[in-house]
Amino acid sequence: MDLCHIQHHVYYLAGVVNIGVIAGQDGQAVLIDSGVGDRHAKQLLGALEPLGLTPVAIFNTHGHGDHTGGNAYLVEQTGARIYAPALDSVLLEYPEWATLCLFGGAEPIRELAVPRFAPRRSQPDVLVAEGSYDVAGVTVEALALPGHTGAHTGYRVEGVLFTGDLLSSVHELQDMRIGYSYSVTMRLASLQRLRQLSADYYVLSHDAAYADISDLLAANLAQIEETLAYLRTRLTASPVEAHDLVSEFCARFGVSLRHVRDYYMVSPALHAYLSHLHNTGEIAFTVQDGRLYWHT
Repeated sequence: MDLCHIQHHVYYLAGVVNIGVIAGQDGQAVLIDSGVGDRHAKQLLGALEPLGLTPVAIFNTHGHGDHTGGNAYLVEQTGARIYAPALDSVLLEYPEWATLCLFGGAEPIRELAVPRFAPRRSQPDVLVAEGSYDVAGVTVEALALPGHTGAHTGYRVEGVLFTGDLLSSVHELQDMRIGYSYSVTMRLASLQRLRQLSADYYVLSHDAAYADISDLLAANLAQIEETLAYLRTRLTASPVEAHDLVSEFCARFGVSLRHVRDYYMVSPALHAYLSHLHNTGEIAFTVQDGRLYWHT
């Protein structure tokens, strides 16, 4: 894992999930997210040690385990305080809710109990709302960017905007073809808001730092609209059950589900699109013979 300097006092630790690092007063550091688990957190502390930095605050963009998995270890080692968006904070305190939701509200299968979906429990100290927070001489501006989760939040510090999982990387757009969203409706609104948010650099959680995100932002919006167009056309042709729609979508766009965890990422994501189309009045559903069919 490499510690990359962006500008001023702002860095990020590049990895599977990027961790923002802001050098504050008296050797204190403010973090944006904490990585996947204890191993990730240990690597982070190792990278900060040569700089004489110790984390005193962790600002989580949202409650998913690949962003909060290092919280518990960092708190144990440094006493850092956790700042988390209010609605997502329940996932930090009760990580089992994340896998429960993926599995339709039932007790999840053990294959979903991996650090990305089921991190160690951590206790938020501050529930984040939109506004500014001053920690260790650093001003962190919290910006509500919901969609990926219900309270997903971006953080702008010294001209650098950490976008969390709002924007999919080029690789993600090509690989999975459909990014997980709690709400497509919210995500569309947040992507439009992101157009208006100025920054010198934008740091994605699963990509690099960008000085210009206009092309990537357009690509994200285009993929959402393409998926919506596909669903409108497909549901106009004939009614279909959601599980068959997952199979048809994967075949149409060349998505390979290699593990049960892949299925339980794509299926809820498609349901978010169905919810968006239904709640905007474009599609309907019918329950018949023990089956639920979606149609126009």
